[in-house]
This record gives sequence, C-alpha cells and structure tokens, in this order.
Amino acid sequence: MFAFGVWPGVVTKDLVRLETFVDAPPEDVERTLAALRDLAAGTERFYVRRYRSYRGPHEPTPPDPAPYLGDGRVVDYVLGYGSPVPDPDGFAAEIRAAVREIAELGGGKLQVCEELNMPAPLDGGNPECYPALAAGLAAALDERARLGVDVAIGFNAAVALPGDPFWSSVAAVVDPDSLAQIDFLGLDFFPDVFRPVPFDVLPGAVGHVLRSFRESAAALGIPPTVPIHITETGWPTGPEHSEEHQARVLETVARTVFSLADEVLVDTYELFGLRDGLSTGPRENRFGLLRDDYSPKPGYAVVRRLIAELS
Repeated sequence: MFAFGVWPGVVTKDLVRLETFVDAPPEDVERTLAALRDLAAGTERFYVRRYRSYRGPHEPTPPDPAPYLGDGRVVDYVLGYGSPVPDPDGFAAEIRAAVREIAELGGGKLQVCEELNMPAPLDGGNPECYPALAAGLAAALDERARLGVDVAIGFNAAVALPGDPFWSSVAAVVDPDSLAQIDFLGLDFFPDVFRPVPFDVLPGAVGHVLRSFRESAAALGIPPTVPIHITETGWPTGPEHSEEHQARVLETVARTVFSLADEVLVDTYELFGLRDGLSTGPRENRFGLLRDDYSPKPGYAVVRRLIAELS
C-alpha cells in the first residue's frame, strides 16, 4: 500500500526572523477538515502531519490534530528538539508522553526530531541535538513496547547525500539496536525549490537523491526493509512561480518517486502543505495546494487524482 499525507497547518512566520505575519488568515477547522476528507477519500491510511517543538519557539501546528482524524486519517506527529540548552533527558521524557498521546489519538507515527542536518530554526542548531535523537529514539521504542501500542517510530533528514556529516553524527551516538528497530526513515526534499532544477532533468535529479539516500541509510545499518517516507515535499507559487507549473512539478516528482518505490522502498508520500499561510507573503508561505482563502490551486486537483490513482 502506498500511503499519502499532508500537513494541514500554515506557516504564519518568517522562518528566519520568526516574525509573525499579522495578515495571515487563521486556520478554519471545518474547511480544513473538508479538504482532508476530499483528498483522503477511499484511502486506507492517510497521514495528518503535526509539528511540535520541545522547548522551542514554535507553537504546535495544527494546535489540535484530533478534529482531523478518523476514517483512516491518522496523526503523523513530529516532535522536534528545540531546546536552547542541552536537555536530551527532558526530550526523552517528552517523547514518551508523545507516544502515549498518539496512542490516545488512535495510533499513527512519531518522528523523533526534525531535520538534524539543518541549522536553526531547525533542530540542527540546538546543543546536543544528536544525543537528543539517540535518547528520543530509545525512549520511543521502549515506551511503545511497554504499552503495546500502534505507533510507528522513525526520524528524518533534509536531503543528505553520501558524505553528509549527518550520517556519521547519527552513527556516533545512536545505538545500532535502535536503528534496527525503527519503522521508517524520513526524507524532506523540495526539488527545484532551494536549488533550481531544469524541468527536463527533474526526474533524474529525484532518482539520484532517492538512491543516494537509500545507499547512505544502508551504510548506517538501517535495514533495507525499513521504508523511506517522503515526509515533506512541495513547490511554492507566487509572482515568479505559476500555479500551473506547481501542478506540473508536483505530478512529475510524485510519479518519479512512485516509479522508484519498489527499488528504494518508498511507501509514504506527504505534502507540505495543504494551504498557503499568506498567498501574498514570502515564498515559504506559498507551498499550499489551496490559497489562503481555501480556494484550490490547479495542484490540488492533480494531487487528489494522484492519491486516488496511486494509493
């Protein structure tokens, strides 16, 4: 089964200065739920992604995932390590609480930390972030076993090719037993967003990233049976980026990933995100399949069709 998912929250801050955009429309729970139901119709499992940062500056998004769950929709809970001071033990305790929370929400999956190979405001900018990953994974696996609950456990990275210090940093601190027990390895990647990629070579670039990521995971000791989850992908629209081209990029990347799913073992694909935070704001606010007034971009219909076809 190929599962899909989406982040239903919105970016309402400048991700560098953390300044809030006061004009960003608030989340409308009913309209968000309607879009999630529409996208997930007929799927066996559809992930609703939620971000929370331990001791970090960010508010949880969405604030409460419960209204969006049910009928096959389950939570993909990201607990980031945002502590400005070393605190792996405190993070591990919070991870245990997150496992219990996911179980109470009906099951789903837990991602321990967020993009350790990226600097602040992501987790790689915080002290002892890799020991926190090690402590968090061990705590999550132990708490799941203690409770006997349906919670998949893993961690992720932004694009990390062979030789990226991320891999050696993980190997230095994470117990091999923990790596052998994880249920997924997440990959956040945004083809043609932060580094331009000509459209005609986009499939080849996507394939290179996926194969390299799997190769590095194997060298780390992660079994080849552990699937890769595309935990974030998308393409922003705006004056310099047409909505029609967003639809073309989203379809090309998704179909390329699907064509390689058996080769590199990818079984989950999650979009960032459902709705623009501010359709007139900076580009990190414009990744949505919907505009900030909930009207659909062309990419929404493309993604809905892909989900119906490929799931």
